[in-house]
Amino acid sequence: MTVHEDLAQGFLEDFQKEPSAMTALLELRDRHISGDMNEGDIYGTGYADALGSSARFAPKQWPLHQHAAFLELQALVGSGAVTYTCISTGGAPGADADREGNAAKLAQTHPRFTAHLDMTQNGADADGTLRWEGRLEVSRPTGAFFYGSACRNASQSILVKPANVAASSVPLEVGDSWPSRTLMHLIQYGAVARWPYGSKLIWLFLNFNRGVDWWGDRPRRDAPAIRSGGGIASSGYRVAPFVTQSVAPFWGYIREADKWTDAASEDIGL
Repeated sequence: MTVHEDLAQGFLEDFQKEPSAMTALLELRDRHISGDMNEGDIYGTGYADALGSSARFAPKQWPLHQHAAFLELQALVGSGAVTYTCISTGGAPGADADREGNAAKLAQTHPRFTAHLDMTQNGADADGTLRWEGRLEVSRPTGAFFYGSACRNASQSILVKPANVAASSVPLEVGDSWPSRTLMHLIQYGAVARWPYGSKLIWLFLNFNRGVDWWGDRPRRDAPAIRSGGGIASSGYRVAPFVTQSVAPFWGYIREADKWTDAASEDIGL
């Protein structure tokens, strides 16, 4: 078992101690397996695949610890610890072996960003890097929800607030990547860029709670050590409280993303 898989196993063990967390995990697994996360429009299935995907194994074949990592990622997004924005590229990624073709598509990434693909990726921590200069403005969920109309049967909407993100360089993962790897990058480096198969967009995830000072000049690289069995040894990182709530708000958050007016892509033509 790899380091990031061991991390996911630790989260699963934590969830198993909380019946409400296990209920949320199984509900989310069922919705993921059934295709309920297919949003259509520009995003397609990109959001779910950006969190984690595997060409060899459909979600119904995932080990349970990967569903646990997937749930933890959802909890971090829904609670406001993690937010994301999407960046245009020259197309969807091809096979891993077609590095020149993928590099050519990444060369067409929106000019505010520079995507670099490691042409050998021989045991590296990531497939490349995504860099940007200047500050980004992103929408950060507050963890609170509201109803857009007086009718209580109306769907929930996420309450967001603006946040600034300093210039930085973050790991880039192309194609398939387990949810546990996405989660590990967010814990270690405070950010990760995902360019999943089938998506023409790079999904930039930013963690405001772990290992990053987004209001400084650069993210801190003093990543805490990941201990065997899950969690973070130096910070006591444990199960996000949000996972014990209903999973329904996750879907409202995903769908509301299309309606944001202050996303990082606003005003720069993404």
